Amino acid sequence: MKLSIDQARLNILVVGNPQPVVNYGTDTPKTTADGRQLFKVPVLLSGTDDRTDPTTFVIVPGPVTIQKGQSIKFKNLSISTWTMRDSNGKEKSGVTLRAEGVEADGKQSR
Repeated sequence: MKLSIDQARLNILVVGNPQPVVNYGTDTPKTTADGRQLFKVPVLLSGTDDRTDPTTFVIVPGPVTIQKGQSIKFKNLSISTWTMRDSNGKEKSGVTLRAEGVEADGKQSR
């Protein structure tokens, strides 16, 4: 399932350098259907009404030209659920945040 996320109340701060997403076990870069390399961007999400602001990764196609400490917004941010079986046959599930790109807010953290 894929759900869009309204970013109107969110402040998103980059808290680390974007890292390439790689295929498990082979370390080959993951790409989009049109061949663009995927990157995971570590971010701090504030404005979620959580007691503590959560940190997470958002997967975006490259190139990614943002820096740690930069305030950003994502293009078409969404959350997707996933389920897979591990090598022992046990089912694992989780969620992934994805976006079509990154837009710099122009604000820099101190």
